[in-house]
Amino acid sequence: MNNIGNQANEKKDVLANIIDKFTEWSLNWIPDSMVFVVLLTLIVFGMGWGLTSHGPFQLILDYNKGFWALLTFAMQLCLLMITGFVVAESKPVKFLIVRLVDLPKSAASTIVMYIVVAGFTSWLHWGVGMMLGIVMGREIAVRKRGLGLHYPFLVGVVYSMGVLSNGPSQAAQLLVATPGHMMEKITGVIPLTETTFNPHLLVTMLILFIGLPIIMLLVKPKKEYSVEISDAVAREFSKAEIEEAVGDLRPAERLERSKILLPIIAIGILIAVGNFIWLNGIGRLDLNTLNFAFLGLAMLLHGSPHSFIASVTRGVTTTTGIIIQFPMYAGIFGMISNSGLAQIITDWFISFSTPQTLPWIVFLYTGVIDFFVPSAGSKFVIEAPYIIPAAQQLGVSVPQILNAYTEGSCWVNMLQPFWALPVLGAMRVRFQDILPYTFITWLWVLVVVSFMFLVWPNGF
Repeated sequence: MNNIGNQANEKKDVLANIIDKFTEWSLNWIPDSMVFVVLLTLIVFGMGWGLTSHGPFQLILDYNKGFWALLTFAMQLCLLMITGFVVAESKPVKFLIVRLVDLPKSAASTIVMYIVVAGFTSWLHWGVGMMLGIVMGREIAVRKRGLGLHYPFLVGVVYSMGVLSNGPSQAAQLLVATPGHMMEKITGVIPLTETTFNPHLLVTMLILFIGLPIIMLLVKPKKEYSVEISDAVAREFSKAEIEEAVGDLRPAERLERSKILLPIIAIGILIAVGNFIWLNGIGRLDLNTLNFAFLGLAMLLHGSPHSFIASVTRGVTTTTGIIIQFPMYAGIFGMISNSGLAQIITDWFISFSTPQTLPWIVFLYTGVIDFFVPSAGSKFVIEAPYIIPAAQQLGVSVPQILNAYTEGSCWVNMLQPFWALPVLGAMRVRFQDILPYTFITWLWVLVVVSFMFLVWPNGF
């Protein structure tokens, strides 16, 4: 892959050079997200001390009260990430991916097929979508050599699918759809029919979905300028998994590899999920039911306890930020909510917003905050205490604000490398290599969402 940078540099334009400088700046000066949660804690503490009647000791108690309040939500988010990872990593899914990759014969049809499959999957479950996108992207890079697919461009397409993930697995919408959530006294329980499945958001996502293949084909480097995956990386991606010999295993090890035990549990779980949807409708889906569904699906797809637990072990590594940082964000939530700081920030929002502009302002504001707090679930804990009351006081639909919030989170991910790290590590490229293409995606989302939430905020 070393020759990619040398050959691609010859074709760079002014915009790409600006993007490179921006990327270098962000990598040099934007620290790990753990640093941000510490800094944000200190900033909110200082604001609470200076702007409210709560002194340092009371603010510490506020922090302590909030710290333990959202452990259930943190566990739900961990399960959301792990089950998505485990489903995407299963052998049946990988087998299906290979079959899909072999269907299109040209570079253009391959890109369209990839966006349709990975984009819809990302909308359905962002965790599954990310993992499926990585696996499919690697297969395309290896199996479509010779078609002239520029490898950094392909990886840019892989990561761009994240902007389509504003679907049923988004934490904010699922949280407010789950009874007992942290804002229930203010908002009540809001079903997904009013947020994720709201026609306004569905049209927004459809426009983004239709436009992405067109835009990506327009910016795709020509074959003569393309640098495909290197031989070394292609060989690494092509290594076949070694199957364990079953003959010499102990009885306990045979049980661990049994294809009968786990599917029995999985089928029971999926029957329970099906019964819930039958009685309540898919619009009443909540975090618990979605996690239960993907847990059952993951068990069924892996078949044996050994394969399932091995995949879960790998998937747990994706939850480090939630396990460690989420309670700290909950502590920040405690200071904002209990000190009176939430009302001060709410009044600030109201001072320069109107019912027509608030959804768009929340979209932009959330995008800026997302650059520093890239987890949509963590960030919602911070923003919810003031953006939701601001909406209520201005008479703006709370579901519309939630949808603007989540779209802002998906949008700015195209410019910062936090959620790109799994993709970059798996695909063996640098963020600088893919940013010219994700920047184009960022611009497309800005145009579409600005129209939908500023010009046409009320939807249908």
